Amino acid sequence: MELGVVLFTVGAYGLALYVGWQTRAANFVVALLGGHLAVLASPLWQMLYGFSYDPALSTMYTWVRSDDVSHSLPWPVFIGGWIMILPAVVIFYLYRRRWWFSGYLTGLLTLGLFVLYHLLVETLGIRAGWWRYAADTSLPLGVSTVMLAALMNGLLSLGMLTALVLTRHYAPGSLLLFLLPVPLALVLLIHGLLGAPLYTVLLLRAQSWAGVIGMIGTLGLLAWGAHIVASGLAQQRDVGQPAL
Repeated sequence: MELGVVLFTVGAYGLALYVGWQTRAANFVVALLGGHLAVLASPLWQMLYGFSYDPALSTMYTWVRSDDVSHSLPWPVFIGGWIMILPAVVIFYLYRRRWWFSGYLTGLLTLGLFVLYHLLVETLGIRAGWWRYAADTSLPLGVSTVMLAALMNGLLSLGMLTALVLTRHYAPGSLLLFLLPVPLALVLLIHGLLGAPLYTVLLLRAQSWAGVIGMIGTLGLLAWGAHIVASGLAQQRDVGQPAL
């Protein structure tokens, strides 16, 4: 697995560098770099959402909780962090080519594609044994942990696409300052804040009715976040951008 991740990463960055050189835009490479920063908080999400990686994977660092329970970030996960950013980069390339247009409806449709992409990634990862969720994968309202993860990561990808569109004219130095930390900020916002109503009741092992309220709260916040991001895309029609 680890060798395959490294080879795919080299190929992804090689393609991003080529496209960046062709379009005179560093956004592609900087966005992929941001994906590695985003996975640094993975041990926190493992604790809150109840999943773990294959212990056979080489470890980058381990976080040990006060109750002696540890959560690790494997090196392959850190190296492959760009995978969560890839769909946003692809759509941004289509945007640069005038094959995709920013708008509210297109934003929501693109969100659906992003969710399907992350659902596929989650399914492949679980079947390959690279990570697994807790034994009880049935969340309130019958929502699976895999679907919840795909929804959250889909919103993250849509937020990253919006950031790419907003910074499309930035110089490389400005991109490192403003675009590079965006994936980490989005992860903290979506998994940490929007998911709070759900993981709070799960950690407290509250009664089933409280779990339903928590799930409704999280899904409502995710829908609100999708509305906000799609509205932001609707305001970013770039009439002066050349068809590159």
